[in-house]
Amino acid sequence: MEKTGKNGSARELALTGVAALLPLVCAGRIFLLLRAQGSVYTMGIFPLALLFGLYSLWKRALFLEEVFFPGVVRGLLAAGFAALQVLGLVYSHPGICGVPEAVLWVMCFTPMTLAGLNGLFFLAKRRTDELTCVSEKGAGAAEACAGRKGSFPGAFALIFGGFCIPFATYYPAIMAYDVIPQLDQIRASGLTTHHPLIHTLMLKGCLGVGELLSFLPNADRAGLALYSVLQMAVVAACFAWVYCFLCRRGVSKLLCYAFVLFAAVFPTHGMLAVSITKDTIYAALTMVFTAFAYELATEEESLGKGWFVCYGLLTVLLLLFRNNSVYAWILYVLAVTFSVLRRKPCFKKICGVHGAAFLLYLVLNTLMVQASSATSDTYAREMLSVPAQQIARVVQYHEEELTQEDLEAVAAVWGENLPEYVPAIADRSKKDIAGDRETLRIFAREWVSLGLRYPGAYLQAFLLKNKGMWDLTDVTYLNDVYSYAKGYLQITYPSDQQPYMEALAPGYVRHQKLQPLQSLYRYFAAGDELWRYCPPAALVMQPAFTCYLLLFFCLCCIGLKKRTLLLPAVYLLALAGTLLLGPCVLTRYVYPLMLSVAVLALLLFGRGRIHRG
Repeated sequence: MEKTGKNGSARELALTGVAALLPLVCAGRIFLLLRAQGSVYTMGIFPLALLFGLYSLWKRALFLEEVFFPGVVRGLLAAGFAALQVLGLVYSHPGICGVPEAVLWVMCFTPMTLAGLNGLFFLAKRRTDELTCVSEKGAGAAEACAGRKGSFPGAFALIFGGFCIPFATYYPAIMAYDVIPQLDQIRASGLTTHHPLIHTLMLKGCLGVGELLSFLPNADRAGLALYSVLQMAVVAACFAWVYCFLCRRGVSKLLCYAFVLFAAVFPTHGMLAVSITKDTIYAALTMVFTAFAYELATEEESLGKGWFVCYGLLTVLLLLFRNNSVYAWILYVLAVTFSVLRRKPCFKKICGVHGAAFLLYLVLNTLMVQASSATSDTYAREMLSVPAQQIARVVQYHEEELTQEDLEAVAAVWGENLPEYVPAIADRSKKDIAGDRETLRIFAREWVSLGLRYPGAYLQAFLLKNKGMWDLTDVTYLNDVYSYAKGYLQITYPSDQQPYMEALAPGYVRHQKLQPLQSLYRYFAAGDELWRYCPPAALVMQPAFTCYLLLFFCLCCIGLKKRTLLLPAVYLLALAGTLLLGPCVLTRYVYPLMLSVAVLALLLFGRGRIHRG
């Protein structure tokens, strides 16, 4: 981008000045309004965005032509992004402004947003053009770079060693709230498929091994520690494998080393590695699956039988470790089937490995269910997050307008109590819904009836439940959506369930020998500490940033005409769709996207070969 100077016309200078002045005035107005409410606009992300917008205007990015897309398309994208951020501000601070002023803010922020979007597209195009030029002019050097091998043992040792710090801090494990129902299944009520059965069986097996170690003072602590070590090893191995993959694909040494170092020392990775939650291993598997999908899209003709066997087994594990991942995977398979790969010689092999993997998944899942006598009566209610929230919002805000027929239908579904509405989480609104066919039929009929009368309330319920995925300054994912899981990593469980926890795992008590380290991790995991105002750290863990980065990757692939590179992103987009239909937005739910999108960004913009898709 060229800096505004003598080459800029008077008209361009005037438009640039107006485009810079208007959002600054609006920003000042917003800060004053928030100060009057006793609030501070969160996390420093908004000022960071303003600075980048001003920089883009200074570089004359507002007047860039045909950067990937026509100006109208880029204008619509910019206006949509600005509208969502203003809407997030209004939702976070009710009454801060009226509709006319909010619309005015969107209009004032859109030109600056367009300049920033143009600048990002320009930098992405220039970066990929440079890499393509390097690959074409220096084929030998590019091939040598792409063939570089990373050290798997070295990367694994460094990452696993980094995980040992939170392991020692929280020995034997971080007992998040999800472990309570799983322990209840193992020790009292019997297994169900509410949580991935393979994960519950893995925990049960570790506890069983702990009971065999009679020489240890507490079997439960030994079993939980064994689970932590096993999970740490799996996650570290996945990170190390991806590091080697990035090296082979020609990503620069500096970025590859940064990837390993970040995996080893960034607190989120270590804390989730020792947290007994179903999402950690699944996130690591998703990251590896994304790398395999990238290879399938770019090197499908040179892949051997061993690669396809590994790809199939990885697919089976991916489906087993997340109940709803099968929906995202089916969409991914359809995209692969109807993409340009259908014209490739290995297309039949690709179809065969997908079919075999799905069949093996069904067989293994069925065998585990039958062998463990697990029940699966919770599925119907788990798919009702969005409609339950929508009905609950209508009931809360329009109860006096409901007819007697509406009230009878609500009573038939929820019983005597009306559905509880908490905007950020659907578990409260759906917890009392029975899963029988007649109840679901009444529920569906009432959902359609209220939706036709209150479409605005339905839209608001959907947006507020998923606010963390589109609002860059959202803090709902940080707070205690369950009223007890403080902080975005939920490193605690309800204090009133301590006796029940001790009954399920007798003698379990987290040691308190490393209080300074515990304080450090608590500081990082809390939602209201000073680090949240540091833009780089805040952006890394912001779910919405990951979602926008995934969208940006897809737009760049389309603009660069590398459409086959969209295949790895299809599964991630579908996974994001399942999150939109899920109960809430939590960091551990978005964690698979965070890891995978980072890998895709390194592959597209890192130093190495650029594949022509």
